[in-house]
Amino acid sequence: MEKIRIKAPAKINLYLEIIGKRKDGYHNICSLVEKVDICDEIEISFFERNCIEFQGPWKIPRVNTVSKTIQKISSLFPEIRKQPVKITVNKNIPPGSGLGGASSDAAGVLKACNKIWKLNLSVEDLVKIGATIGSDVPLFLFDNPCIIEGKGEVVYPLDKLPSLSFNLFIPGIQVSTKSIYKKVKMSKFPDLTQTRSGIKIFVNYWRKKEIDRLGKMLFNRLEEVTLKLYNEIALGKKILEEISGKRFILTGSGGGIYAIGGDFRVQLPEIIRDWLYFNVKSYRKRDQKEEQHGNY
Repeated sequence: MEKIRIKAPAKINLYLEIIGKRKDGYHNICSLVEKVDICDEIEISFFERNCIEFQGPWKIPRVNTVSKTIQKISSLFPEIRKQPVKITVNKNIPPGSGLGGASSDAAGVLKACNKIWKLNLSVEDLVKIGATIGSDVPLFLFDNPCIIEGKGEVVYPLDKLPSLSFNLFIPGIQVSTKSIYKKVKMSKFPDLTQTRSGIKIFVNYWRKKEIDRLGKMLFNRLEEVTLKLYNEIALGKKILEEISGKRFILTGSGGGIYAIGGDFRVQLPEIIRDWLYFNVKSYRKRDQKEEQHGNY
């Protein structure tokens, strides 16, 4: 029996700008994204029926990105219905944290399905399918840092960037990305060319390992909205900056906040003592495990 295991990494947004509002109600964005080594672990194998299990402390809705992915693949390739699979997702990425766990799971399952059913889909094919499941799914089909545009489905992978480390704090609050974008009100949207130029400068500093400059350039257009809606996150951010001397910023729509740097070695006040803390590093491409059982 064939069994495939794939890691699905989290992401953080180092730079996130909103470029405009689309006719379909979504927003166009331009964002510089890094993958980090908090990973969900996905295992897929043939089974007597299609079965999806999530293991972890969070309750995952019955309809989720993994179930949508299997449904999409089955509709595109009806012949695979004769070979049902069991998918187990060991959840380590907190939902609603701005870390993209659900989208990463979908991308991981896409990769695993492509292998186990021998669909021979190219990365370009997977990106097209992933974009129909969720705007952030395509970026997780690449292990590299990347720049994303459009709704998030236009991906430009970046090579040979130094690894970074981050202090990441996750409050016990799940933030709805949809609700945050609904609250975004901008009288004028920035120019895409200028935004790309700002990200290019950021990447140049990154290549030169000028970490102090990176910390000053971190940017997230959604931060103002999220902090207004969630006072606990705003207060936690303020406290962390005061006691550490570091600049903390929201990832995605929140509620995770992070600073670039090494281990965080200060006494935390009670208000954020129950927050999850991770000292994470950049996730770089690794060989995925593929196991053969039976006729190995």
